[in-house]
Amino acid sequence: MKTSVISRYLITALFAALVVTPSVRAADAPVTSNLPDLGDESGALLTPQDERRMGEDFMRQARAQLDILDDPELNDYLQRLGHRLTTGAGLAKDFRFFLVNNSTINAFAIPGGFVGVHTGLLLAVRNEGELAAVLAHETAHITQRHIPRMIAESRRASLPTLAAVLAGILIAASGHQSGEAAVAMATAGAAQNELNFTRGFEEEADRIGMNILNAAGYDARDMPEFFERMEKLTRVYDSNLPEFLRTHPVTERRIAESYNHAEQFPVRTDPSSFDLYNMQARVQALLGSPEETVKAFRSNLESGSEPNASAEHYGLALALLAARQYPQAEQESNALFKANPGYMPYYLLRAQIELARGQSAAGLATYTDAMHRFPGSLAVTQRYADALINAGRPTDAQDLLDKAVRQRPDEPALYRLLAKAAGEGGKPMESHRAFAEYYYLTGQPRAAIEQLQIAIRHANHNFYYVSSMEARIKEIREQNSLPAEKESPADRQHPRQDRR
Repeated sequence: MKTSVISRYLITALFAALVVTPSVRAADAPVTSNLPDLGDESGALLTPQDERRMGEDFMRQARAQLDILDDPELNDYLQRLGHRLTTGAGLAKDFRFFLVNNSTINAFAIPGGFVGVHTGLLLAVRNEGELAAVLAHETAHITQRHIPRMIAESRRASLPTLAAVLAGILIAASGHQSGEAAVAMATAGAAQNELNFTRGFEEEADRIGMNILNAAGYDARDMPEFFERMEKLTRVYDSNLPEFLRTHPVTERRIAESYNHAEQFPVRTDPSSFDLYNMQARVQALLGSPEETVKAFRSNLESGSEPNASAEHYGLALALLAARQYPQAEQESNALFKANPGYMPYYLLRAQIELARGQSAAGLATYTDAMHRFPGSLAVTQRYADALINAGRPTDAQDLLDKAVRQRPDEPALYRLLAKAAGEGGKPMESHRAFAEYYYLTGQPRAAIEQLQIAIRHANHNFYYVSSMEARIKEIREQNSLPAEKESPADRQHPRQDRR
């Protein structure tokens, strides 16, 4: 086997199997019953704390290097779908599902309970059951702790090796071929053993993933059906396979085994794919040229062959809004809202169009209504807070965002908005402090430290604030192996006489 092929397969195995500790479940829960006995060996080689730290570090680097699609409505949909899967299966772990702007058909799981989905996969699935099947498969890799088991089996891997693998995976996910070389270097000498072992991981993830699907109310047959459709692509693409087929090798034997296992579950009518179709249209509208996208959606609707007309109208309204054709966008939005008044993305679209047309009071009123109708929605909070800032009400926006960051302290977009609100509200220390957390979470530790240092200069010698921010600077330096800066006595912001 050529080195490039080996490295691709190892990216497959390691990318899909980066995992965290299994969650505590009820004794009779179906998903994680019959788990393998990991024993003390795998836990000793890679502790849950190691996995969590690696996952969080990976996410910071991913935000810095990958094109993560930071769209509130899309994030809300993906997180809700993932939450349905994990809670249906009784998984207590706080999973995070995120979208990467990448046209390849792929998905992956990393330590700490993070699951990434490429926009190419979101557009390729035919219904929500297929997308749920892929997410369930990746979630199963996480619950089964495949990386610790791989380490325990090979006895050759180490934390530095895994760090190198993670770096290679990150490069590969960004579309640069140099990631393959990094993985090949990190895993030299262990190729055949790991290949054999990870084929078993894929099959196990299929089985456990179907349990997760069934528990969430989806038909377990969605998984083998999607695999079969992907396998047919091999005849079309030959050596230039879609990325999903490289990272999740599909064979006729695996498909047959998946179908056999699926027969153990009842046939289900999958939940509506209304959400999925609208989010597919949203991706197309956001990533395409507004003028060209308007033409494409109109052509689809005029042909009369599009079965998901509401989604096409939604995409058209978004494209018209982006093209600043506000009257036409409002006409589309009103029709959507009348037909589906309880659908959150239509609410937010209506508010955005009202604001774009200069109808500030109406737009803010629509957002206020949305806050009552969809309590706890991060997408609504983000959109409303941004609108409040733009309307000259930064203090109201900051009140919303202060609550939101306490609920989601790992969400960079919230800190970016909070920094803007605090800055426009005349609170420079809080603004720079929020910017620091935004930069830290997006893989820019030096910028984060710089923002904290600026925040300290605005702290008015408040010992509590200064001490807290200095401790945060020290923590960021240690986490990122950055040298401490020498500081002259004149530079200190809280000499002893300031301590009260």
